[in-house]
Amino acid sequence: MEKEQPQVQISLDPNSYAITNVNIASDEEMFHLLITSGNQGRQFTVTPKHAKRIYLLLKQQIELYEKKFGEIKTQLPQAQDNKSEETKVGF
Repeated sequence: MEKEQPQVQISLDPNSYAITNVNIASDEEMFHLLITSGNQGRQFTVTPKHAKRIYLLLKQQIELYEKKFGEIKTQLPQAQDNKSEETKVGF
């Protein structure tokens, strides 16, 4: 006898699910993720083990996508180096 898989109905506003920004910070025990979409944001905290599982799942999905549609060309944004400029205060 087969178990019937539960069905989950999801209703998404097409303008609200596109991720516009992701900020990540970490310490020894947790990864802290801030994911924004439009004018809304969600914060998540995950253990390093779960962060690695998310990474592996995304990596697998991206590889499948690229096999089907071609290579995605991108790079990480460059961090701003504020140390090179002195902040002048006063006259």
